[in-house]
Amino acid sequence: MERKPIVNKKLKQEDSFEYYLLKKVGKTIKKYGMIEEGDRVLVGVSGGKDSFTLLKILNDRRGFYPNQYELLALHVVTDLACEGLADPGALEDYFKTHGYNYRIAHLKLNQEGRDPSPFWCSKNRRRVLFETANRLGYNKIALGHHRNDVIETLLLNIFYHGEVSTMLPCQSLFNGKMHIIRPLYNMPESDTKKFCFLHNFSAVSCRCPVEKETKREMFKRMLDEVERKHPKAMLNALRALENIKEEYLPGSTVKEDIVI
Repeated sequence: MERKPIVNKKLKQEDSFEYYLLKKVGKTIKKYGMIEEGDRVLVGVSGGKDSFTLLKILNDRRGFYPNQYELLALHVVTDLACEGLADPGALEDYFKTHGYNYRIAHLKLNQEGRDPSPFWCSKNRRRVLFETANRLGYNKIALGHHRNDVIETLLLNIFYHGEVSTMLPCQSLFNGKMHIIRPLYNMPESDTKKFCFLHNFSAVSCRCPVEKETKREMFKRMLDEVERKHPKAMLNALRALENIKEEYLPGSTVKEDIVI
């Protein structure tokens, strides 16, 4: 039987930062209609700061949120020797200690004759999330992507794929049978770092064993520099995605593609 959190009416005084995040995430969930009454939400927990923050916030807000929903934490273990890999045993102890409904899934990636790539690894992990959610009857998959991830993805797609696109806060899949939701969509990465520090989460930062510095890390460093000079830069970038002025974009006047 899943243990639901008890409403802590003193949370605003006892942990004002978590209360602030609960309110912030709550507004994001309401704005994009992410969670409805009776939803069954599978949370992908990698063991990093973002997924730890997501799991606790989604769990604790059930004590305040009028729409009741179920949670399942899922951690995917692979056979790739990633630097900083989360300890499945430690994660399992954490889930049990805090009363989370959870599953540990095993994924074999280190196959002979196969040259693994970060994209291939991520794609297969995502496949496990979909398969587990479908098998167990969970209709929502919550991922810990935050505001920084959204903007980094936007820049990656512009510079490397020649398109203006990024992660969606809520994405319908398989004809509406399943949805990916990103409740931390409007949360800066700095908030997840602070939250993990305050709650002593033993978060890890997994380094890909087949790639030294990813393109995403390059954009991360660039955006950190921009944000140091303009603190509202990332917030404005997110707002820009919902403030498209098509009359100032060349899409409607294109006669032929730009040739390199």
